[in-house]
Amino acid sequence: MLELAALGLWKLRARDDMDHREIRIVILHSNRLFRESLALILDQQKTISVVHAVAGFDQTDGELTSLQPHLILLDFGVPGRGGLEDARRIRAISSDFKILIIGVPDTEADILACIEVGGASGYLLQNASVEDMVSSVMAVAAGETLCSPRIASLAFSRISALAHQTVEPGPNSLAHLTRRELEIIALIEGGLSNKEI
Repeated sequence: MLELAALGLWKLRARDDMDHREIRIVILHSNRLFRESLALILDQQKTISVVHAVAGFDQTDGELTSLQPHLILLDFGVPGRGGLEDARRIRAISSDFKILIIGVPDTEADILACIEVGGASGYLLQNASVEDMVSSVMAVAAGETLCSPRIASLAFSRISALAHQTVEPGPNSLAHLTRRELEIIALIEGGLSNKEI
C-alpha cells in the first residue's frame, strides 16, 4: 500500500491496487528507519497492505477508525509514555483491533504486561527475524494469539491464582448489606421502578 518515493516520502498506491489485499496494517513505531523498512517488507507480501505508518498513536490524527486496520503493529519502546499506554488508548477506540507489540524485551513482566495491560494478541521480542515478523503478522491477522509456551504457562498460572482467590468482605462489597437491601437491588436489576418496589 505504501511506497517509498524517490524523495523519501510516503505515497499511497492506486486504490484498485489495494482492493485485492486482505490484511490492512497500521505501523506505529518510533524509529523511522525501522518503521519504513518494515512497511516496505510487509507491503511486498501479496496479502498485506500497509495503510498507515507513523511514529506513534499521537500521529494517527484519529484516523484509526477510518483506516479500519485488521492489525496494528505497535512499538513497545515508544519514548515517554511507552507502547502499553498507546495500546490502552487504541483499545479505548475499539477492542476489535488486533495489536501485535514489537520490540518487547525478553522478560516475563514485560511480556505479561503486553497481554494483560496492553490487550495484545501477540508480541515479538527484540531479536525477532524478518521471517518471524511476517509469519506473526499473518498469524495474528488470522485470529491466532502468539505466545511462547513459557508465557502461556505463566498466564494460566495467574488465571488459576485469580480464580482461587477468596473475596474478603470489605467496605465496597455486598456483604455489609441487609437482606432487604439485597432484595431491593435484585428488584432494580429486574427493571422495576421505585414506585413498583
